[in-house]
Amino acid sequence: MVLDEGYSRVLPHAIAGLMEKSNLTAKDFAKAVYDAPTDVRRHARVATQLGFEPSQVQDPMFMTVGNTGAALATMMLVAALEEAKPGDRILFASYGNGADTFVLEVTQAIEKLAERRGIRKHLESKRMVRNYQTYLRWRGLLTLEAARRPEQAPTSISGLWRHRREILALYGARCTSCGTPQYNNPGGFGHTPARVCVVCQAKDQFEPYRFADKKAEVFTFTQDNLTAHADPPATVAVVDFEGGGRAEFEMTDRDPDQVEVGMPAEMTFRKLYHDPARGIHNYYWKTRPIRC
Repeated sequence: MVLDEGYSRVLPHAIAGLMEKSNLTAKDFAKAVYDAPTDVRRHARVATQLGFEPSQVQDPMFMTVGNTGAALATMMLVAALEEAKPGDRILFASYGNGADTFVLEVTQAIEKLAERRGIRKHLESKRMVRNYQTYLRWRGLLTLEAARRPEQAPTSISGLWRHRREILALYGARCTSCGTPQYNNPGGFGHTPARVCVVCQAKDQFEPYRFADKKAEVFTFTQDNLTAHADPPATVAVVDFEGGGRAEFEMTDRDPDQVEVGMPAEMTFRKLYHDPARGIHNYYWKTRPIRC
């Protein structure tokens, strides 16, 4: 009933109305990009109803990514633009508490875009889970024995807010006197902010410096077999950033047997853990081997 009276009625009606208002038909579009429900057959039915050929419809990525919820429509649009050329007309529509529809036309500016990973290269770099047991652990469907270590301290909400730039955007500092970047991990919230440059000893002469987009190289690492981890052992790596700076992060998306000193790495924003006492999902940065 929800799909019948919602998605399958509202979305085609909104798209058809826009096409009529714009005096366009299905054949005028290079691609049709629109939300897909959990029932992928409904997605195909909308295309048939509006007169689009299967080759015109953007892949909803169910078999490669899955349903990403509110992000799905814009992810599909990015994927369509990666294959688009100047002059292409794209129908873009999203569904949720109603529907929004747009007619987009690709300009010459698309040829000026620099090389980027985007949707296609992210899919090409995908690393498959080795077995079903690993999947169950990652999804929290298998109970893991708690590590014999002190319990996780409650999340400091005020600390998360104070250090939001360091935590969410991975900012450190760069000395304005000698240009040395350095990262002061705020994860413990009790850490004293760096005030003296590790190289030239200049005091309080720093500017914000972002590490999230910098490539890195593994300086040293350890494999921790004692901590409770969804994909044991836990790999902790110290990385040297391109352009300067050194920091310690958990390494993810890796094969423990292939981790080595000097291997290239990059940063990735991930969920760390859930604090049930405060109902907070904690996020931070990890490092991973470069896959593409």
